[in-house]
Amino acid sequence: IAGRINAFIEKNNGKCITFVAPSDVKLSEKDDKTVVQPDIFVVCDRDIAKKRFFESAPDLVIEILSPSTKKLDLGDKMRKYKETGVREYWIVDPIQKRVIVHDFENTDISKTYGFDSLVPVGIFDGKCEIDFAEIYKQIEFMYE
Repeated sequence: IAGRINAFIEKNNGKCITFVAPSDVKLSEKDDKTVVQPDIFVVCDRDIAKKRFFESAPDLVIEILSPSTKKLDLGDKMRKYKETGVREYWIVDPIQKRVIVHDFENTDISKTYGFDSLVPVGIFDGKCEIDFAEIYKQIEFMYE
């Protein structure tokens, strides 16, 4: 997923950067205690990058659900991401073969895509689409 987003950014000479865990993100200046490590995130404002962590909400956060993180990703993390200014939050559920997209910037309504769909990246106005059928082919042995 990160590779596909990165390829789009590079092809379009974008200023955003894609990162994968483990990278510490301090979501808010007001909350020194909350540091998260999203599975994948995109930062378009390079000024939030500090030496060892990021000091503000990323533009896009993608969490891959697992039994050990499911409750946190769907609860506290989602709430904190929304409250601190994450523009878009994806929850990728490889067991249910779906992607839940929360477009916090424009609506409170989430949209669910199956792995047979192309999922548009909202922070890039949908010009970048992720083909989850293609991605799932590479990892399906882990879930079958």
